[in-house]
Formats: sequence, structure tokens, C-alpha cells
Amino acid sequence: MPIKQYYRPTSLEEATELLTSFAESARILAGGTDLLTQLSEYPGPETHLVSLRDIKELRGIRKNQGGQVSIGAMVRHAELARDPIVNRHFPALARASALVGSPSIRNRGTVGGNICNASPSADTAPPLLAYDARVVIWTPSGEREEEIQDFFTGPSATILGRGQILRRFILSPRRGLIAAYEKLGIRKAMEIGIVNACVSIVMDERSLCSRIRIALGAVAPTPIRSETAENILRGQNITHELIRMAAEAAMEEAKPISDMRASAAYRREMIGVLIRRMVSELAEIHDA
Repeated sequence: MPIKQYYRPTSLEEATELLTSFAESARILAGGTDLLTQLSEYPGPETHLVSLRDIKELRGIRKNQGGQVSIGAMVRHAELARDPIVNRHFPALARASALVGSPSIRNRGTVGGNICNASPSADTAPPLLAYDARVVIWTPSGEREEEIQDFFTGPSATILGRGQILRRFILSPRRGLIAAYEKLGIRKAMEIGIVNACVSIVMDERSLCSRIRIALGAVAPTPIRSETAENILRGQNITHELIRMAAEAAMEEAKPISDMRASAAYRREMIGVLIRRMVSELAEIHDA
């Protein structure tokens, strides 16, 4: 493994200084479940590993006085899956973390690492998109916030620049919001999703869909929201026909590829299956 040096800074300032000093040869180590495998399978130039494990500002799940929930980038999946605040307000995110890898991976891997790895099939990406999460990014010149949907720029690529660190996620609970997450795979565990989907919805007192998010993973170069499908359903009294139209729109909007796990055609078909099922269940649209 081409690791030249390993560092354990105790502050964001120290981590930023190391990352800036070593420039292109520096890599951030969070849980290590993806990075260490990548370094062993694809050897390259010598790497300076900068671990985030001792930086306390990156840990913890908290609800502030305004009701917003802050999730540190170094929160492990096992912690996120069982946290009472997350399960109460964002159960689809808790479910996604509970489906990551194996128990040993969930006890090691972090939600920040899952997002920064920027895999199109990242388990936690669709729920974060569906819940309109914001990311807080630490930079040498201070913090900034960005919408999660702007964070991904391509496969394994994000908006993070040199010396920048994903610090935390911010989510806002919404009255009446319900959501569901599904991961379609061949196996029941240790599986990379063929299609990941998360749908969140709010139905108003008139039974109209006042808010909806449809987020998908493993069907495009990055995790995506199907905004065309959302627009078909938003503000409407949801019917089977509208759900069919939305599912078809999402199938058209996606750009899946064929690989060893599934063909592009199969992935596209499964998008339709998942969206029809999930929207029907959340909106309580049942067969006659």
C-alpha cells in the first residue's frame, strides 16, 4: 500500500494545513472502508493520509433550538441508524445507513465518507437529497453551506477543493413529511445497490401533494433528483395515472449504465417499479 505517512490532527485547522501542504499527494481518511480498499487495489504515487478520527467538531448528532438537526461528517453508520433523533425525523436516512455493508463496515464507515466518496450508488445520498439536506464545508477561509444536490460533480468527484473538509449535514424536520427508502440488489447484505430510491412527500389537508422529492442512486453519473417526475405530482391530487406518468418521466430522466450487476435497461425498468410502489404507498393510493 503506497502510504508514505499517516497523520492524526486534532483540529480542522491542523487538518487543513496538512492537506494544503501535501497538495495532490494528500488523502482524507474518515472510516477507511472505501479508501483503504482503493489504495490497495489501485496503487499509485505515495500518499499522505490525513485521518479525521480525532477531530471532535466532526462528530455528534444534535438538534438546535431552531429545530434543525446537525449530523457530523464523522458519525458512523451504526450510530446514525440507531439515533433517536434521526429515526424520529428522518427514518429513511436511518434505514439507508442500516443497509450499508456489514455490521463491521457500519461500525467503521461514516456518513461523510459515504458522501465524499461520491459513488453514484452511495446509500445515504438519496435520503439526504430527499430530505433537502445542506452540507457545511470547512475551508481555509471559513465555513460555507451548500445544497447537497450541488455537492456531486461526477463519479467520485465533489465540489470540495484543496484543504476543504465536509464538516456536517444540516436537515430541517417538516410537519407532515413522510419518506421511504428502498435499495434494490441481488443479495440481502453486503450489496452495492442496482437502484437506490428515496421518496419524501407531504400531503396537505385537501389531500393534495404539497411537496415531493424523488431521489435516485446508481442510475446516473451522480445521485440525482428526478425533478421532472416531482413536477408532475406536486400540487396535484395524486392518482394512479399521475404516478404512472411520474415513473415514466423518472425513467427517461435517468442515465443508467450496464455493468456486472445489471443492464441499463433493467435499471431503468426498476426505477419505474420502485417509484410507482413507493409513491402509491406514501400517498395511500391503493388498487380498487
